Amino acid sequence: MIQLLIILIIIGLLFNQYTKEYSLEKMDYRREIRDSILEIDEPFYIHSIVENRKWLPLSFLQVKEKYPKHFDFVHKNNVQDIGLAKVHTMTLSLLPYQRITRSYQLVAHKRGRHFLQEAILISGDFIGLQTVNRIFDQQSQEVVVLPKAVELNQELEPYGNYYGDISVNRWIIEDPIINRGLREYTGNEPEKHIHWASSLKTGELLVKNFDYTTDHSAVLVLNTAMSKYSWGKKDPDKIEKCFSLSRSILEDFEGTGIPYGLASNVGTIHQYFGKTLTDIGYGPGHLRGLLESLGRAEYYSRSSFGDLLRKLRESQDQSRTYVLVTPGIIEEDLSGLEELRKVAGKVVLITLNEDHLSEISTKIETYRVSMED
Repeated sequence: MIQLLIILIIIGLLFNQYTKEYSLEKMDYRREIRDSILEIDEPFYIHSIVENRKWLPLSFLQVKEKYPKHFDFVHKNNVQDIGLAKVHTMTLSLLPYQRITRSYQLVAHKRGRHFLQEAILISGDFIGLQTVNRIFDQQSQEVVVLPKAVELNQELEPYGNYYGDISVNRWIIEDPIINRGLREYTGNEPEKHIHWASSLKTGELLVKNFDYTTDHSAVLVLNTAMSKYSWGKKDPDKIEKCFSLSRSILEDFEGTGIPYGLASNVGTIHQYFGKTLTDIGYGPGHLRGLLESLGRAEYYSRSSFGDLLRKLRESQDQSRTYVLVTPGIIEEDLSGLEELRKVAGKVVLITLNEDHLSEISTKIETYRVSMED
């Protein structure tokens, strides 16, 4: 009897040691997200998948997942804030060859590139005296949070003697050669586009409905430099506001059906910001690529605003509208603005302060943006 008991104890100890050494063998773990491009402050789901790919069951498995510090769980159970990250813990047991999927709803509160950080799987021996762990590094799994869109009519205040509706349609040069017919007057169109003969005949105000030639285009020019040196001072709040304005303008460009592009001195790791001016195009895919570049954008600048303006005016494109978005204007930028105005079809300036605005030509349609909430 004693011998049998000793044998059972030995078998138990061996099995206990075996479970400790092999509990995390052939374990698979990953996190999945449906779309890696996210909207700020809008809930999204992440799916945590744990799979036991061996015959040995796991009576205890703890998974500690790290998330970016700007991510919050909608349901905050089992979540710990450790300062530089959020740690979510789930505890479960798995049968042989069992896969378990847990789905969690999160919210991202900050624009930019974020990485799903490592996860630690913790298990142990059969009686729970010793633990082992295994790290799954997911630093290469990134998500991009887009800047928040804004209402241009609410954000922009005309500077100077400009009155009327604030809209991208007004900024774009219309080509009178192509006229698609007539449509109802909405109140946003200039008086010169009203077709009076047809309006009198129908009893309703009708305006000419223009289309654009393939040569006509619009370019959003995004500047983040705030001094004559690209490495000068930065104001993150102002730059974030510029990103939000830029997003709304690009979306409005897409809505007009005109080919458009993005020019910038923004520094980031993305195909669109590796050159001064992106390819001109339109369509959902084109817009998505440009918006993603805004989500990936960082605060440093690759060049000064003056250098960016100099590169743009080399094209001398009279059929192109340039919409400039900048945290501010410095004295060194004034000559570059005027030179661009002379060679471009139209220049629209949007700035976050009033410095030097009185020195800018009235032929440049200028708007200022308040930083007050």
